Amino acid sequence: MNLFTQVFLRPFSYLTIKHKLKQIVDWVFPAALMLISLLLIAAIRNVNGLSVLGDAGLVNKISTFIQVLPGFFIAALAAIATFNKPEMDLTMSNPPTMKVFINGKWATFNLTRRRFLSSMFAFLSAASILLIIISIGVQFMSPLLASLITSAQIKTFITYLFLAIYLLIFWQIIVTTFWGLFYLGEKAHHSSI
Repeated sequence: MNLFTQVFLRPFSYLTIKHKLKQIVDWVFPAALMLISLLLIAAIRNVNGLSVLGDAGLVNKISTFIQVLPGFFIAALAAIATFNKPEMDLTMSNPPTMKVFINGKWATFNLTRRRFLSSMFAFLSAASILLIIISIGVQFMSPLLASLITSAQIKTFITYLFLAIYLLIFWQIIVTTFWGLFYLGEKAHHSSI
C-alpha cells in the first residue's frame, strides 16, 4: 500500500465500513435526493433558464454553503477524538466493521463509537474539501470546455453528468452529516448503541 492510499485516500475509507444502515445512508438516500434534484433543476431550467455555472449559478451557491462545512467537521472530529467518556471506546452493539491495513496486511475490526464517528467526520471533512475543489475547478475550466464543445446536446449531457456526480457527493455530505448529528446528539449519550 503506498503513501497516497494510506494517507490521502484514508478519509474515504468511511465508505467501506460495513453496517446494516450504511448502504442506505451512503448511497440510497443521496442517490434518491440527487435524482429529485436533477428533475427539479431540469424543470426549472426549462421554465426560466436556471444557471448551473457562473457567479449566479447553482454550483457557486452550493459551493458557498459547502465552504463553511470543513471547519465544522474538523472541529467535530477534534471533539470526538478528545471526548472524555469511556463509553466512546466500547465496541458498538451490532457493530459496524472496518478493514485496516496493519503491518503489511488487512485486518477487520469491530468499531467503537469513537472510531466510527472519527471515520465519519474525517470523511465529511475530506468530501466537503473535495467538493469545494471540484466547484472551483469546474467554474475555472467551464469557459474553455464550452468553447471546445460545439454540440448543444453534448454540452447538455456533460452538464447533467457533472451535476449528477456533484449532487451525489453533496447529498452524501448532507445525509451523512445528519446521521453524524444523530449519533453525536442522541446516541453518544446512551450507554448502548
